[in-house]
Amino acid sequence: MLHDPHGRESLRQAFLNRKIDVPEAHYDRLASPVASVAVITTIDAAGRVNAAPVATCLRNNHHPTCYEFTMDARKHTSENIQSTAEFVVNVVPFDRAVLEKMQVTALPFPRGVNELEVAQLTAIPSKIVKPPRIGECLSHFECKVEWTKQWLGSRLTIVGRVVAASVNRECIDAEGFVVHERLRTAQHCGQAYGAKYLGVQQMMEIDMIYDGPDPKAYVPNGR
Repeated sequence: MLHDPHGRESLRQAFLNRKIDVPEAHYDRLASPVASVAVITTIDAAGRVNAAPVATCLRNNHHPTCYEFTMDARKHTSENIQSTAEFVVNVVPFDRAVLEKMQVTALPFPRGVNELEVAQLTAIPSKIVKPPRIGECLSHFECKVEWTKQWLGSRLTIVGRVVAASVNRECIDAEGFVVHERLRTAQHCGQAYGAKYLGVQQMMEIDMIYDGPDPKAYVPNGR
């Protein structure tokens, strides 16, 4: 966390100075791991900011890069997205201070309340869409709605196409690949576990052990 002796504006600028834009060709590289805890920022028709966490925000397509999440259609986030067709995926780091503030954004505040202000999270301008990014998060995907589908009564699945991406400069390498031990995304253990989160950065590369014929032409023995 950054110390801010001179007020919110200096903190906002400090966060902005740490961000770099990611070219479209590298959106998919930045989307790693493919599913993490995120805070979704939106605005309503009156331009008021809303923020809400989602336990699983999934990169569901490579090119164009798209993000997907599901929530109750009656939530302010859902209603805002259906009204304005824009949102930002702010990927939450495995950082206790940020996770504590993130949990505040999950509380059922009345419509029009800016959860970022209540949680003392820092809104910074996005590059293309109107909803803000969150300075304390390390990577961001600005999205425009590709499609939505309501199912199981009030569940709403939202898919957005990434139109801009950004990240803290120390969290990617020169080729746009994530430095996972620095990005440090968080995963939620699941509703049954309450407010418990995982932060796993251990990585292993798995070799392909199959050495048979072309799988597209594979015929099981005896057929």
